[in-house]
Amino acid sequence: MFNKRTRLHTQFEIKNLFQILRSSLKKEQDFLNELKIFLNVENLYLTSQGRVSLYDIIKLIIEKTKKKNFFIAPFTIPEVIYAIKYAGGNVVFIDLDRNTGLIDSKKLENKIDNNSAGVIITHLYSNKENIKNFISKFEGKIKIIEDAAINFGANIDNKFLGTLADYGFFSFNLVKNLNTLNGGATYIKNKDEFLELKKKLNKKKFPKILTFNLIVTACIVKFLSNNFIYQFFHYFLSFVYKNKISFILKRIYPILFHKFKTSVPDNYSYDFNWAMNDVAKYNLKKVKEDINIKIEKAKIYQSHLSDKKVIKLLFTNKENICLEYPIILKNIDNYEMHNILFSKGYDIRHTWYIDNSKELEDNSQFSDTKYITKQIFCLPTHKNIYKKDIIKICEVINNYA
Repeated sequence: MFNKRTRLHTQFEIKNLFQILRSSLKKEQDFLNELKIFLNVENLYLTSQGRVSLYDIIKLIIEKTKKKNFFIAPFTIPEVIYAIKYAGGNVVFIDLDRNTGLIDSKKLENKIDNNSAGVIITHLYSNKENIKNFISKFEGKIKIIEDAAINFGANIDNKFLGTLADYGFFSFNLVKNLNTLNGGATYIKNKDEFLELKKKLNKKKFPKILTFNLIVTACIVKFLSNNFIYQFFHYFLSFVYKNKISFILKRIYPILFHKFKTSVPDNYSYDFNWAMNDVAKYNLKKVKEDINIKIEKAKIYQSHLSDKKVIKLLFTNKENICLEYPIILKNIDNYEMHNILFSKGYDIRHTWYIDNSKELEDNSQFSDTKYITKQIFCLPTHKNIYKKDIIKICEVINNYA
């Protein structure tokens, strides 16, 4: 009975409540300086969310270049697409390269013209060679924006993902490698551009009611993802999945219920939530330890999964550290594998990002995106997943995939 496990997890701890209270009373704002030291960069500022960082970057590029076309692979979260549109950019999809996890470089090269403003590369499962080759190929030809939302702490040659190209952005929400409940950061390589943008920013104070809502959400996730509580919650989830109760599913998989707003959302105007200052500093000190835990668990998956059943993607030398351990299923799709594992007591993510090219009338040219959307499968590496759980998950995949 007590072997059921869930992918749900948050770093949020009870002591964080006291840290939030202290930050609210002391009104200290020194997290940014510590983040600059950690990332070893200066041109960095904080935002209310990672998508807001991208929004600011897109607006800056449009203003500087007078160009509006931005290239991106369709396999991403819809909010990234929306941020580009809110900022006045035009989204131009180019297929994913399934071998690198990056936008297809050959197709991008053929698409760049005088109206091209920038390219967003989403760090999924690319390795050092993939990333360095891509950046060196397009550096100086087009503005490169790194989406490092799920890879905080990953580095190549002592430089962190998100700081390798012209621009980069990070996300620090509830389940990310660095958790501040809600927040993000923006990196701009060019100092003059950075200072110019900083002068124009006029963000409003983060609302207290939203802070309260975030704390409540974190406490609920913490409670339900507890290994003991989940033994019972698993049966409730089974009922939700079987009856497709959208009210609950929207909270479990919000990415599947996205909706574009015609006007820029209010949260785009909010500053970083400085009530999280001490929480952010506390979690920043734990990042390297948490990353090492993820890597060790990824190694267990790698050693127990069959090469006949899966393609193993995640690398174990810190050049790309995702929230979970991604694999590509060879003979079964991710929904089918999710259902099988769920029946064995393991609630594993069936959807990572989605194929946004579905919105197009003709999306026939996105074969790799379609393939990855169906076949990629993310395995949990958080602290509530133990070695015996990982071995059992691998056994099920090896037997049924």
